[in-house]
Amino acid sequence: MIEKIKKELFKLSDEKYKNFSCSLLPNINNLIGVQIPKLRKIAKNISKENWKTYLKENDDEFFELTLIEGLIIGYIKIDYCEKLKYIKKFIKKINNWSICDCFCSNLKVIKDNLDDFKVFLKDYVNSDREFNLRFYYVILTLYYIDYDIDYVLDKIKIFNNDKYYAKMAAAWCLSICFVKDYNKTINFIKNNKIHNFVYNKGITKARESLRLNKEQKDELKILRNVTI
Repeated sequence: MIEKIKKELFKLSDEKYKNFSCSLLPNINNLIGVQIPKLRKIAKNISKENWKTYLKENDDEFFELTLIEGLIIGYIKIDYCEKLKYIKKFIKKINNWSICDCFCSNLKVIKDNLDDFKVFLKDYVNSDREFNLRFYYVILTLYYIDYDIDYVLDKIKIFNNDKYYAKMAAAWCLSICFVKDYNKTINFIKNNKIHNFVYNKGITKARESLRLNKEQKDELKILRNVTI
């Protein structure tokens, strides 16, 4: 099966898209160059019938094969506890921000299991592995800010890691907190010590949002007092 998928992917390859993607994914040299919507379509089709075969045969030779696996895990309709096993196994494969973020965005099952999934997340909040932490903070951003922003802000407060893609995820998370509840988040940063990069980059990204007004952005500009 996997060889058939590889052939299909090469037929869908787009050289310009490949070059663009490579520029965004330093140190990732196994791209075929297939656009994400096309990978989603392939993953959806596989998830309906042959997904176990795909997961068994996948050799991760190419970026797209790994991403398809992550998408399949999101799409398959199986018991929640069983799905957690596949999620946990896949997290170990994540080695770049693109696979991480696409995988996270496809885990719609979390929306119906927010409290239970907090227990699962405990294994990742103190990880020293860059993409374990990115996974953790991207999940918080996508699913928990609207549900329990106090919980999210508390996890931003304890962030303490200098690996780039991890701290960028935490900063993104903080920026979305500003957008979702500006007053609560501004009070939070005024009263808590936060990782320096996360603090400044989070403010910078929040100020880029069209959903904050000029007065809010001006206030954030004053608070952003450390040069990155």
